[in-house]
Amino acid sequence: MKIKFISIFIVLTIFFSIDGLGQHLRLYIKAKNPSNFNRNSETIVLNWDLLKKNAPWLDSSKIVVLDSKDNKLITQSIENEFLFQSDFNPKETKTFIIYNDSSTNLTYESLTDAKFILPRQDVTWENDRIAHRIYGSPLAGDVLNGVDVWVKRVRNLIMDKWYAGDSLKGKARVSYHVDHGEGADFFTVGRSLGAGGCAIWKDSLFHQTGLFKSHEIIASGPIRAKFTVWYDADSINGKPFKEKKTYTLDAGQNMTRIDVSYSNLQEKGKILIAAGLVKRKNTTRYSDSKQSWLSLWGEVNDDSANGSLGIGVIIPNKSFKSFGEDSSHYLIIGKTDTNKQLTYYAGAGWTRSGDFNGVDDWNNYLKSFALRLQSPLKISISRKK
Repeated sequence: MKIKFISIFIVLTIFFSIDGLGQHLRLYIKAKNPSNFNRNSETIVLNWDLLKKNAPWLDSSKIVVLDSKDNKLITQSIENEFLFQSDFNPKETKTFIIYNDSSTNLTYESLTDAKFILPRQDVTWENDRIAHRIYGSPLAGDVLNGVDVWVKRVRNLIMDKWYAGDSLKGKARVSYHVDHGEGADFFTVGRSLGAGGCAIWKDSLFHQTGLFKSHEIIASGPIRAKFTVWYDADSINGKPFKEKKTYTLDAGQNMTRIDVSYSNLQEKGKILIAAGLVKRKNTTRYSDSKQSWLSLWGEVNDDSANGSLGIGVIIPNKSFKSFGEDSSHYLIIGKTDTNKQLTYYAGAGWTRSGDFNGVDDWNNYLKSFALRLQSPLKISISRKK
């Protein structure tokens, strides 16, 4: 049978042979990259109910995943899913082994994090490549639901350190708006959508919600950070509506998955949702209607020593409608039903991170990421090697 899971949309086909149960029983997972390009930090997601139904001996507190070189991989259980990651060369097939090992220390250094920050009431999320935040308190200033970008040139997690340093008083303060060797918050959001925020698009205008009202941190690592926020501060033609967004960021990736849905909308049928990139000076816009991505590239700020920043949005082809623009944003517009969510991806890449040398690297990353969405890994699982 065929079942579709989402980590970057992995299709899972499971074949179970008839085997006797035992403490050394193993599952063999074969993963094939159908693409003609490298796929690094690809997340493989398996459904726990299905695994337990067919392999009841699996114990989430003891489970181990080995690659072909007998390396133990970082794993994570989140909600009803079991995750691990691997890199794939073009057209490469890999085999992994899952089994229980009570002697294994299953403590991993986390590569992702998501948390609610007091007293500012921001929700922040990061991985080993990039960091972001959205705002939930008037303490943040004149902002709405836009996505902020914190660029990093280290692989370790920095949110706690940067917030702590910035909160110090007087000469002791270590501002996160200055690069002290790890990166900084150079990005200005204001009342814009920032780097990939979204809003309902109607009559050539978008209806942008304010600050989020509530939140839930679902997971903070080691592979995946995930959280949900709710908004209720906007209306269309005087009729209030509510918005729900779930953000998911995996280790090794520069793109955050965003699932957005609305309730209390008066109109039925299709709605349009615009995701935006705030315009900045000394930047250039790029787009690809075939792969449905939008990109903005240019200097981070007025100091050229701080390098260049790419921000981008991808809407999967089936949901893509068109591109747009207003006085403050470049927009990519998606379509969905009023009672369904829209899924899209937004992110950023910085030259000083070491991952992107220039605009071609960034735009090629967006193109490859879009192709990954269209061509998921092919996964099969068997009790026989």
